[in-house]
Formats: sequence, structure tokens, C-alpha cells
Amino acid sequence: MKLSFLGGGNEVGRMGILFDNSRERFLMDYGVNVETMDVPLDPGLNINALLLSHAHLDHAGNIPSLYHRGWNGRVFATPITFELCEMLLRDSMKVQGIKGINPTYGLQDILKMERHKAGMQFRHRRVFKSAMVEFNDAGHVPGSASILIESQGRRILYTGDIKFSDTSLMKAAFRDYDDIDVLVIESTYAYKNHPPRKEISDRLKDIIQGTVYGGGFVLLPSFAVGRTQEMLMVASELDFPVFLDGMGIGATRGILEHPENTRNAKLLKEAFGRAHKIRSMRQRDMALGVPSVIITTAGMLSGGPVGYYIRRLYNREDCSLILNGFQIPGTPGRTLLDTGRYVYEDLDVKPKMKVDFLDFSAHCGRDEIIKFVEDVSPGKVFLVHGERSDALASILQDMGFDASVPKNGDVVRVD
Repeated sequence: MKLSFLGGGNEVGRMGILFDNSRERFLMDYGVNVETMDVPLDPGLNINALLLSHAHLDHAGNIPSLYHRGWNGRVFATPITFELCEMLLRDSMKVQGIKGINPTYGLQDILKMERHKAGMQFRHRRVFKSAMVEFNDAGHVPGSASILIESQGRRILYTGDIKFSDTSLMKAAFRDYDDIDVLVIESTYAYKNHPPRKEISDRLKDIIQGTVYGGGFVLLPSFAVGRTQEMLMVASELDFPVFLDGMGIGATRGILEHPENTRNAKLLKEAFGRAHKIRSMRQRDMALGVPSVIITTAGMLSGGPVGYYIRRLYNREDCSLILNGFQIPGTPGRTLLDTGRYVYEDLDVKPKMKVDFLDFSAHCGRDEIIKFVEDVSPGKVFLVHGERSDALASILQDMGFDASVPKNGDVVRVD
């Protein structure tokens, strides 16, 4: 048996891992770099099934290209993942068109993917000809899964993106695994730990209170899936107007149709019901008529309605812009954090509004990765989906684990 690392080696995103036991080949995720639209290496079309961990484009964004090239296999994922994935893929096509990028697929390919979907429930096993596959809750976003493959007496666990502690939106990931021979674990934050969620939530509420009481606006650029919903739940604890704009509106509706995938669906439903949903430019202008909290896409400032609000507010010292998720290098959000300048389309400015970053990560931190590796005690550990993972691999090696950071194109035997 072997694993081929097609993407996600020494980088965050464009994940793709091919499992091959000589009888069947399973592709785990097939995403894109959400800024450059670079794709993983080609797995070929001899794929028996695609196992999708979750809906985010860096894990799912290139799947329709397989159908465009003639593949007719099935995609296995949780039901909410399919619903969110279709929405994100359609939006990605639109954004690529605006940027002048030729997509690697068309609408018909997204629809073909929909026709080939196969739903997976957590803790239920799917038996293939030569392997068994099980999905377990990864705690990252609604419907996110860690993928366990059993074949030829070996157990391989791919965590996908995983969160080991509760958030307002999500329960912590399932972690009761034993006899794992090979662990492929994300390492987005291999170099740091995250502050307690309550501490960071309280800090956000303090910023909201100080800004809105001072007559300003709090702008929360957020990922449509996962982060928008958490920002909505935290902001709704305060008695201030909350406006919701962009793709997060549709994503929240979809998530509420699957309440079993969230920690507190009742609270999310109440927060969503109270929020003012923006559906037109006129409503955007109205939202800026009263000091408030504005939650909008895109989380890395690369597209979506957020650009409109920044143009209107960047010169106001009484306003706050709070980045709250991972910022990929090259995105306007990362540029803003690194240089203090907002650079997007025809705008290149140093905002007067307060800019801050709050670590609302939906990923595990360094010490959590180490603890999970200790608990699972696998024969081999591969750190993927991270830019700075070599130091953590060295720590794990010093602890006695066979740990490494694969490069894109590496093929490793796991018998």
C-alpha cells in the first residue's frame, strides 16, 4: 500500500492525497490554493472513490475538474458537506470569471458531482472491495470529517482539518482512535498554540462595545462556512445591531437545516433570526447609517462585499476591522497584517481604522497536535497542510515517533 501526496505538502491548502492498495485507489480531498487557484498534482482518472473531508475550497475546489475530464466515480462526504460545497464551488466559478481566470470545470461538472454524491454519517462504516472507510467528526466546520481507512490489516487516519476543543459553533473533534498505523494530520498551526476560546471571544466583545459606543462600525470579514456563524453567535450576545452580508447568509441557512452538525443550533438560529440580512447595495448603504457590527465575506479580504465596506470605512479612526481566520500569503488580508496596507483592485491605502487579528482558529494548535500523536501513538506520522511544520516533526522525532513532512509528489509505502 502507498500514499501519494499530491498537494498540501509544506503549504496550507490545495489538499490531495491518493491511497493505493493495488486493488483500489481512493483520493482524499482535491482542492485548490484559494488565492492563486493552483491545483494539486494529477491523480489520473483511475480512482475508485473520492473521500471528501469538508466543503472548504482548499480541500474540495478542484473535484469538478475530474468530472470535466471524464471521471464517473462517486464522492463520499457528509450531507451538509455536499450542500455547502456546491454553494462554494458555484461562487468560486463566479470569482474566477471576475478575475479573468479560466476555471478547470463548468457548471455541468458541479451538477455531475452532485449526481455522483454518496452520503456518509459519522461513526458508520462503508465497506469497499478491499477496504473499510469510516468518517468521524473533525470539529472544524459543520460536517467536517476525519477519514479512517482500514485495508490489509492496516489502519490509516487522515484528520482533515481538525479542532480538538469546543467553540460556540462546534463540538470538539472525535479523538478515540486506537491501533493507528499511519497518521496524516494537518499542521496549519504547527508553530503556535491558540488562546482559550472564551478569552478571545471576550476580547472581541470588548472591541465591539468600545467601537460601537464610540459611534463606529466593527467590520468582521469572515469565511462563509464556519466562521460567519461563530462571529454571529458571539456578536449576538451583545445588544447591538448586527448586519450579515455575502455568502454567509446562504451558508447559515444550509447549516441550520442540519442542526445535528452544530453544538448549539438553537442559539445559532436565534442569532441568525435577529441579524439584518443585506441583499442589495441600497441595504448596504442603510447598514452604514447606524453604528453596528457587520459580518461579511470574504475572510481573507479577497472579494465579496467586504471591499465595499473597507472603501467606505478605511479612513475612519472610530471603526475597527477584525481579521479572525488564517490569512494565506498573497491575500489582501495577509498583506494588511504584514504591511499595514490594504491592497486590492485599484485601492492601495493605509487604513486609519483600527486593524486587529483575533485567533478564532478552527484548527488544532501545536501542543494539541503533539498530545493527539501521543494518544494515538501511530507507527508513522505525516504532517500536511502547513507552511512551518519541520520544527514540529523534529519534536515528534525526539519523542520517538517516525514523523516527517512530505513534499508534493512524494510517494510513501505504508505496508
